[in-house]
Amino acid sequence: MEGVNQIYQYSIISSLAQGICADGLPVPQALRHGDHGLGTLAGLDGEVIIIDGQAFQYTSGGVRALEKSDITAFLMITFFEPSKAVTLPYLTNETLMHEMSRLYPSTTNHFFAIRVDAVFPHITYRVAPRQNHHRETLAEVVQRQSVRSFKKQRGTIFGFYSPGFTGAFSVVGLHLHFMSEDRKAGGHVLEFQASNVSLSGAVITKYNVELPETEDFNSEVIMEPDRG
Repeated sequence: MEGVNQIYQYSIISSLAQGICADGLPVPQALRHGDHGLGTLAGLDGEVIIIDGQAFQYTSGGVRALEKSDITAFLMITFFEPSKAVTLPYLTNETLMHEMSRLYPSTTNHFFAIRVDAVFPHITYRVAPRQNHHRETLAEVVQRQSVRSFKKQRGTIFGFYSPGFTGAFSVVGLHLHFMSEDRKAGGHVLEFQASNVSLSGAVITKYNVELPETEDFNSEVIMEPDRG
């Protein structure tokens, strides 16, 4: 089991990009590694967010708490204990990393765990649908995604910043998921404006990746996604 403010990651983003995500890690095993995180279920089925040990799946049809029988195809999770926190009158997705760099100077090549509790005058997020067929790529799946925007929504964003050298393993830059205070709305964050902000974070220097030991994962060569 990982310690505080260490990332445990199951599988790699390159595998999702190629649509190799038919199976994975059972939820009870996943939650042994942390209390805050994000990911997706087998078959790229929706968006998963874990806040304060509570794990939820968001799909175009709604939200549900994860069950013991659920299987995560990709997961990043940590036992989150913020080392610094600040209150801000206003924050956006474009200014978030500026604020993080002010809190943590000289950390260009480190991971961050980031939590934002706020009122969101505007937030846009997506929910990816389940694969239509085995090996449907991530790029193909997101062509069918549901994009939603809300105003005056109170809730929590949690996610990670991954440095550029991790491109084969994780989403480079910010990877954030949102959950509304009433838990009815949530997904993968595309953009946001936040007010009355509580921003907390932690620098992460220990990054543990578990690769799937499955036939599917080893059935073809996995390459780093093309970032254009």
